[in-house]
Amino acid sequence: MKLRNYLSILLGIIICAISFDIFFVPYSIIPSGNSGIAIIFNKLFCINESLTILMLSMMLLIIGFMFLKKEEVKHALLGSFLFPLFIYLFGIVFKNIDLSIDNNLLTAIVGGVGLGFGLGIIYREGHYLGGFDLLNRIISENTVLDFSTATIVTDVIVLLFGALVFGFQTFIYSSVTIFIYRLMIDKVIFGIGDSRSFYIITTKPKEIKKIIIEELGHGVTTLKGKGAYSKEDRYILFVVIPKRDYYRLKDGIKRIDDHAFFVVSSSYEVGGGK
Repeated sequence: MKLRNYLSILLGIIICAISFDIFFVPYSIIPSGNSGIAIIFNKLFCINESLTILMLSMMLLIIGFMFLKKEEVKHALLGSFLFPLFIYLFGIVFKNIDLSIDNNLLTAIVGGVGLGFGLGIIYREGHYLGGFDLLNRIISENTVLDFSTATIVTDVIVLLFGALVFGFQTFIYSSVTIFIYRLMIDKVIFGIGDSRSFYIITTKPKEIKKIIIEELGHGVTTLKGKGAYSKEDRYILFVVIPKRDYYRLKDGIKRIDDHAFFVVSSSYEVGGGK
């Protein structure tokens, strides 16, 4: 890795720590994982949040080295040590700063955006923040649960724990934060996705190609396929178009071939071609 990559990871960790100290700690919002447990433990036992995060991170690093590949665990080392350190330092800096945000929903949204932006930068460099990132990988590799399901399960457990300590309102605001930051992670890693990809299976490929080429002004690729059940030959059209042309193409397909089957997905990056 180059210096630029390490600086990106450092920036991501700093953004996460600032979001935690400014938006989560003062308003008791539970952002799941180590961070959420740290806020809960501070309420119950008056333990500094950075200490709880450090202890949990160290414990999960040790368990990670036992159950995961060493190279994978190494990618969590920076986050495991630096995240609690920056939380402690920024906690001192922001201790006497009052942002006076009276709207908890706004706090949950902005905090979620900040945390998601920071995590997205870290993940984009192939690293983790440590803590529950490792736990969810351990669960997914040693149980029947995949990584996404393991993440949802651990998120829900921490949220319910937080609800018992802080109340149902905290559960709602924390859920908003988690939804926002996970959405933000995808946007940082993959981009906004200004294009849409169409796979169109139709018996009228010439008419649909005419719409794509002449009306919309885009290129299209024709593929040949065969139905696994019907054994009939089918034409498959593949085209990538801007979002602004999505409904025009969709309506055109339905107008020409009401029985056409098509699949649409976001294209986060398009390169080559004319």
